[in-house]
Amino acid sequence: MKHHLLHVLRHWEPQKDAFQWLLATVIETAGSSYRKAGAMMLFNDRGDQLGVVSGGCLESDILHQARMCWESGKAKTVTYDMQEEGDIAWRLGIGCGGEVTLLLQPVTADAEYLGLQHVLALLESGQPVTYAVEIASAQPNARVNDTAVKGENWFAHRIMPPPSLAILGGGVDARPLAQMANILGWRVHVNDSRARYARSEDFSGCQVSDISTDKLSGAAWLKNANAVIVMHHQVTMDANALAHLAHNAVPQLRYLALLGPSHRCEKVLSEANIHHSSLPVELQSPAGLALGGELPESIALSMIAQAHAVLHNKSAVPLKGKPCSFG
Repeated sequence: MKHHLLHVLRHWEPQKDAFQWLLATVIETAGSSYRKAGAMMLFNDRGDQLGVVSGGCLESDILHQARMCWESGKAKTVTYDMQEEGDIAWRLGIGCGGEVTLLLQPVTADAEYLGLQHVLALLESGQPVTYAVEIASAQPNARVNDTAVKGENWFAHRIMPPPSLAILGGGVDARPLAQMANILGWRVHVNDSRARYARSEDFSGCQVSDISTDKLSGAAWLKNANAVIVMHHQVTMDANALAHLAHNAVPQLRYLALLGPSHRCEKVLSEANIHHSSLPVELQSPAGLALGGELPESIALSMIAQAHAVLHNKSAVPLKGKPCSFG
């Protein structure tokens, strides 16, 4: 299952009244922890778990705590200290070395489902959400986009919708790219006007269309994209796509890539009659990170890794802060 809150809530909403549900929200961390403050997860009395707040080590105890919340109808906070040998976290075998505090709240109709239906609707429409839970009350309570909610009695955090990726070109090498983005929980749209390209059966979980590249002006999915990868393997189609992006606003675009070597990029830009500086963001061409490999899956991995880093404002350097060693 995908773990972004949008996908969690999509799974929860149709069965919100079929079981007892509990929302677990990480409200504070110290030291090392698997998830940071703002991580959310849903549990039900059948034992189902939607989302993640740890690497799987805390969830069994949280479910035990949830049963007490369901019996009382009250919210509670629990803290797991991975530094104290006497703490439950040590007995669960957790070795992160930090501390995690969670707020556990029963999700009921009386509490208006803690506003989670509203959160789902906003995320579905691609809008960010400010979500606040009341931490100083035993009564489950939450607010959505309420600017009046302030102070130490509340924990508020920003929830962003999953990134939106537009893949322009539906050939065989677009399939692993779309699959990887789909696994990440991204919203993926694949467009190609050519017959036998961008077939729905080849892009499970993605939106597919067949708009001509010179008629993209009405495509809302492109206007709202956070990342665009152009990969038609056809110069004129690639040129039309880049020309559209140069002359039409794409306000949320952060990552733009063109598949192929540098000399081909110059040919595409020349046919489009545009310059690099005409594009809304820096054009990545050749696209991707230098990961090695030449098959479609390797190329897709390098591009999705680069796009992921850009969208998360990261440098894509090794976590140890120095180059990987070879040999």
